[in-house]
Amino acid sequence: MNSRTAILYIASGFVAASIIFAGYLFFKKPEKIAPPSIEEAKSVIVFKDVKYSGEKKGVIEWEIRGKSGKKHVDKPVVEMEEIDGEYKPKSDLFVRFKGSKGVMDTEQETGTVEDVRIIHNNDYALTTKYLNFDFKKGLAVTDAPVKIEGSRLTLMGIGLLSNAKEETIKLMKNVTGFIEAKNGKYRFSADSFMYSMRDNRYLLDGNALMSGQDLRVTCDRLYIYTDGEEIEKVDARGKVRMYAKGSIAKNEQSVYHFKGGKVGPTASSLGEKTIAAQQAKPIPKNRLVEKHWQDNKKKKQE
Repeated sequence: MNSRTAILYIASGFVAASIIFAGYLFFKKPEKIAPPSIEEAKSVIVFKDVKYSGEKKGVIEWEIRGKSGKKHVDKPVVEMEEIDGEYKPKSDLFVRFKGSKGVMDTEQETGTVEDVRIIHNNDYALTTKYLNFDFKKGLAVTDAPVKIEGSRLTLMGIGLLSNAKEETIKLMKNVTGFIEAKNGKYRFSADSFMYSMRDNRYLLDGNALMSGQDLRVTCDRLYIYTDGEEIEKVDARGKVRMYAKGSIAKNEQSVYHFKGGKVGPTASSLGEKTIAAQQAKPIPKNRLVEKHWQDNKKKKQE
């Protein structure tokens, strides 16, 4: 057998083997491909124009909306952007809010909203970088700087504890601002501040200072009583130094009555039980929401 014939046999054998192998691949039974597990599938469902609400005794108590949202499949967490909503815990209390984005646990009715602006009964506006909320308890908390602006009151401070059901607002520290009433404009500062909307009463607590319109008072704790339009009196407690229209008081307790312009003995103050309740620790953040929020912050930093 010459070399030419050998080459021909080898080439024919190679072609035959190729045809047989191709036929095997073509005609063999295909293998089943296992579907992806739940863990491998997408863990969120994306929506547009999302809305969530909560009812109490058949009446909608709160509603929160977003231009877009991501609902997590494996946990009751929803992320939203361009948020707005309402909260109405009582018939005479109406709160509107807006935020750039937020996270919410739909089962616990708790969450966090960023770049917040809140309008309360069309009377005052509150702005802060972020706010943790609990719709069931009617609580809102932040450690960030806060500014409150209203028709009679302007406030700035750090940290907030708001109780919508008790209608109280507390700024936790470094408080400054002013109260404007018919009988004048009064600037103040204190370590902390509490406002009872129900009673139109203010509390400056810790290194309290109030001044304006022939009045200057410094003390440990100062209660301010108003009728909504005018300041009726201020009740100073602890290391009081009060200068009012020529009168000087240096003692542990003094009251200044604005109508008569008189300094007199102390009066009953805003209930100590209410004050003690507001001194309680802020609501803890929902663990599920907090973990999700912190994970998102880490991803952004990376």
